[in-house]
Parts: sequence; structure tokens; C-alpha cells
Amino acid sequence: MILKMLHGILDRIEKPSRYIGGEYNQTIKDPSSVKLRVGLLFPDVYEVGMSNLGLAIIYDVLNDMQDVWAERIFMPWIDMMNMMRDRNLPLFTIESKTAVKDLDMLGVSLQHELIYTNVLHALDLAKIPLLAEHRADTDPIVIAGGPCTVNPEPIAPVFDAMVVGDGEGIAREIAQVLIETKGMRRHERLKALSKIEGVYVPSFYDGSTPPKPLSRDVPERVKRRIEPILVKKLTKRIVPHMQLVHDRISVEIMRGCTRGCRFCQAGFIYRPVREKPSAEVLDEILNALTCTGYEEVGLLSLSSADHTAISSMVEELKKVSDTKTISVSIPSTRLDAFGVMLANNVGGARRTGLTFAPEAGTQRLRNVINKNVSEEDFVRALQLARNNGWRRVKLYFMVGLPTETDEDLRGIVSMSKVAKQIGFDLVTLSVAMFIPKPHTPFQFAEQKGPEYFEHARRILLQAKRFAKIDFHDPKMSLIEGILSRGDRKTFSAVLSVYELGACFDSWQNLFDYQKWSKALETIGMDVEQQLRARTLDEPLAWDHIDIGVDRAYLAKEFEKALRGETTLDCRSVCQACGVCNSTVRNVLEKDVVQTS
Repeated sequence: MILKMLHGILDRIEKPSRYIGGEYNQTIKDPSSVKLRVGLLFPDVYEVGMSNLGLAIIYDVLNDMQDVWAERIFMPWIDMMNMMRDRNLPLFTIESKTAVKDLDMLGVSLQHELIYTNVLHALDLAKIPLLAEHRADTDPIVIAGGPCTVNPEPIAPVFDAMVVGDGEGIAREIAQVLIETKGMRRHERLKALSKIEGVYVPSFYDGSTPPKPLSRDVPERVKRRIEPILVKKLTKRIVPHMQLVHDRISVEIMRGCTRGCRFCQAGFIYRPVREKPSAEVLDEILNALTCTGYEEVGLLSLSSADHTAISSMVEELKKVSDTKTISVSIPSTRLDAFGVMLANNVGGARRTGLTFAPEAGTQRLRNVINKNVSEEDFVRALQLARNNGWRRVKLYFMVGLPTETDEDLRGIVSMSKVAKQIGFDLVTLSVAMFIPKPHTPFQFAEQKGPEYFEHARRILLQAKRFAKIDFHDPKMSLIEGILSRGDRKTFSAVLSVYELGACFDSWQNLFDYQKWSKALETIGMDVEQQLRARTLDEPLAWDHIDIGVDRAYLAKEFEKALRGETTLDCRSVCQACGVCNSTVRNVLEKDVVQTS
């Protein structure tokens, strides 16, 4: 029925290839031969979701299981969404055009907070009750995963269960439990899921701050699931019908980062560092080149230049490029000579643009945020880059950081002037508001409002003589911050703004602050209270989630930040953050090679 209805729609909408499926390397199974049918929802459009490596990994993991068929689901664009509602067409899977409500399980990827309204629209389109408490035994089990689950509370009422941590192993265990409990009451199935380490079932906890278990059957704190080593290689990569946001082969070379930037949530929630051996990376790349036809490879991690074998890895890829037409990219460049020379090797003859992230305009403030980059590092790296033919440079900065002063803001202007004087044709400043994130040392910090951003903006506009300046919308940052550190009561705002029609909030041209402002007013939320600094000992909405890093360590790091003291990378000296134990530790290339 769905396929028939699509025939009358696809010629009336933008980019119909978002919905048709049938791509090379997609997984098709006989529905009668499997015991569990899973939908993997990325709540954004096809070209964004298909660029997400996590979605591809879980799709591959589940479809490796003989009794499971995992299919993809993406958020319809506005034209398609309206058409589906007008024609009563339910949300469907890409592979088989099955109605999502007819699946056994729906997995939802939560990559950032501004996607929450999309999740509600997707469930509404799927004709699945928005709230977990309203679902019947016959409805799919709705499970969230992704970085946002480290503070699950602002969206918790939507989900039957939420996965905290790495997904590869836990996805298999969840699938197996759902197969074994098929036909049982929903509550019993959720009880079985709650026994899996890394699974949080919100309905088994009250809505206090932090939530407390309603029975002794569930843990007081949910431990993050950590894969000790990275072993999963993508064996099949889907070749899309249309150009993606990141239209290349993406290969994860390392997970975790130990540099300890105090604002960076990913740097804490993905600890420890686990390097994938370079031989496995190269094997995965060669296989992907053969089965997709792509000619660009992205080496992905939080800090790819920190992989201990990155130089030899790039050299091997250069040998491959002698026989195949390929290019290699690394997401960002380390602000030192090694980073620039690595970019030279990766870029080959191309010398277009480099991206650096100094984050703050003075050495004092970089010490506060533990961004261990000096002014000398910055100048040397830029001079080396320009001498090697690079013509454009992009610099990322944040404003509103703890202890920031006007002198720090003027430092950003000075750094842009230095970059221009070194001789770059184009210097671009990308400026965003600092947002305090859970499970970081700066989770205790105040978040500045849009008024402060306007003050900072007036100072930074002095850099227009030297640079092009891109400012991120501070009102988007305001809402993201409220959701990021919110508790379960914050969900009322999400539900209210959804009912006002908010959707695609992460798209700057579609974000509607007026709707959010009205929703916050409707529920009586005190915005200043949400943005305030937290004391080091007050209860936090995410204290029941144990990511492995001790809260006491985060508090100590925050106090060091206020004193302007830095912390060394824990690859050189263990900082006793709490993550490592007898089975979990930093795993470098040499460790994996010696073990094997």
C-alpha cells in the first residue's frame, strides 16, 4: 500500500531520491525468515543521516545477525511531511516500505539536543504514541542511543529504553533479549532490557533530580557501556542515490580523546582512547573503495592526528593513491607543525583550506579551558602552512567561556590579524557561544545569554578588516544549553514547542526562537535559573548516569580551571579520572599489535 501511495507523491516533492531506497549494498532479507524487525531512525533528512558513521555501524552490526533485519528510516523533509499527513501515509522504512508501527523495535539516534522535536514529529508520522507510558504491548519498543543519552532526562518520557555508551555489543544484546521475550508483556520486556549494562529504562526511575530507582531491581546509577577495543569493520557500505552532506568513505580510526579540553563533552564521554590498528584501517578502506566507487576517504576520530600510527597510515594511503584515484581528508588540523605537515601529506597537491580550533583568544583563557596551544604554536603552524602553499585558513572560537573578559575577546581580533599578516588570501572566523555540557568540568559553569553574545559580537566585528566572520545564532545556543542541562520537567518545553509546530530546529533557517520562547513561557520556565552556575555539590539531573569519569574529578578540574592551571594529556601521565580499570584502559596501536 505504501509503495502504491508513493507513486502519486514522489514527482511532487523535492529530492525524491531521499525516499526510494534500492541503493547498492542495502540489506534485504525475507521478513518471514527473521525473528526481529528493527527500524533505525536518524531524525534528520536522508543526506544528513546517511553521512552518520554510527548509523552505518549499527545497521551493519544488526544485519550481521541471522534472525534480525534492520532497516533505515529518515525524517521526511517538510514538503514530504505535509504530503504524508494530508494523505495519511505513515512513516516507513527505506528498504521494504514497511510502516514503522509494524516493526518490533525502533532505534533512534540522538546526536544533539535540537533534534528532539524531530523525534516527536517522526513518532507522530509513524502513528506511535509520543509517550512511552501510552504505548501498548503491540507497539514497537522505542530505544534511544547517541551522545545525548548521557543526560537522558529532557527527552526521557518518549523512550521505553535508552542506551548509554558504545553501541556495537549492546545492540546485539538488546536484539537477543527482544527475540527471547517476544510475546511477553511490555513491562516484562523492559525489565529484561534493564538487566543489560548500559541500558536505562526511564519509567523505572522517578522524575526527581537526579532520578531515583522505583525498585531494587534496577541500578541506582546506569553505567556507560564501553567497548574495550575497536574491532568492528564495516563490511558493506551503502552507495546513496544522491550527494550526501559528507559524501565520502568515512572510517573510524580511533575512539576517545585524552587531551582534556574542559568544555568538550565528547572528550569525556568517549574515554578512554582506543586506537584501531592501522592494518585494519587500511583493509577497511581498500574494501570500501572496491565496493562503493568512492574516491575520497575521511579518517574520523575526535583528534585523528593523535593516532600513534597516523603518519604511517597516511604514507600507506599515498601508495594506494598511486594506483587508484583517491583523496584523503582529516576533519580538523592539530595546531602544531606535525598537524600542518600531516595536512600537507593528506592534501597532496591540493592546497585549499585548513581548519584550526584555538577556541580562545589569549593564553590565559586557553589555560582555563585546558587547550594546550600557545601563541607560538599558532604562529608557527600558520607560517608553516602558508609556506607550504595553503591559501585559506578557518579559525574556530567560542565566546562566553568561564572567566572570559573583553581582553580575551580582543585577543581573537589580534589572532585574526596575525593570520592575515602571515599572508592567507582568506581568513574565516567561526564564532559560537559556549554551552556547558553534562559530564564535563564546565558542567558547573554559567551559560551566558544572547545579550552577552551581542556584546562580544561588537568587539569581534573589529576583525572584519582581516577576516570573514561567521556567527552562530546565540538563541539556538540558548535553547541547546537549556536542553543540555535540563531535567525531566524540561520535556514539557519540548512537547509544548512541538505542539506549536517547531521542527528541524538544528537548521538555522528553520529554527524559530519565538516558538521556543512561547513554549518556555507557557510552562513557566525561569530561563535565568536554567543558565545559572551550579555549585560543586548540588544534585544534577544526570548524576544517575555513570560515564566512568568521577564527578569529584570534574569538580577538581573546574577548580583548576578557575585558577588557570592546566592538566596534561593522560597518555603521558594518568590523571586518575576514574575511567580506566582492569578491563578498560587506553589502547594504542602498539598494545593491539602486541596482543595479537
